[in-house]
Amino acid sequence: MGQLTGRAFITVAGRRLGSKEGAKLGFGNLERTAELGDAGVLGYKEKPTVPYVECTICHTADTSLRELADMVDVKISFDTDTRRSYVLWGAWCAKALEIDKGEVSLRFEGMSCEEV
Repeated sequence: MGQLTGRAFITVAGRRLGSKEGAKLGFGNLERTAELGDAGVLGYKEKPTVPYVECTICHTADTSLRELADMVDVKISFDTDTRRSYVLWGAWCAKALEIDKGEVSLRFEGMSCEEV
């Protein structure tokens, strides 16, 4: 067994964020839910999910909440320390922003996510 993913590096619109540990990527694949009948499992139903990137950044003098909140149609790269990379295309800031104990939680949702 080799290295396990432990760190993620997030770049939004060409600028690397100073993200804290715990960033998340939702790939946006189909979610399948079992459909049950009297005799057991009948099959499954599919529904799409929204691809997303979530992270927390430290608020600094260089952090512009307005700039982050106004982001739409941006490219977001999610690069791992195990050399796997993902791109969220056509992304927008999806969550109202607030500073909490010097940190800002971000959620970007997008049109699609692809492994590159």
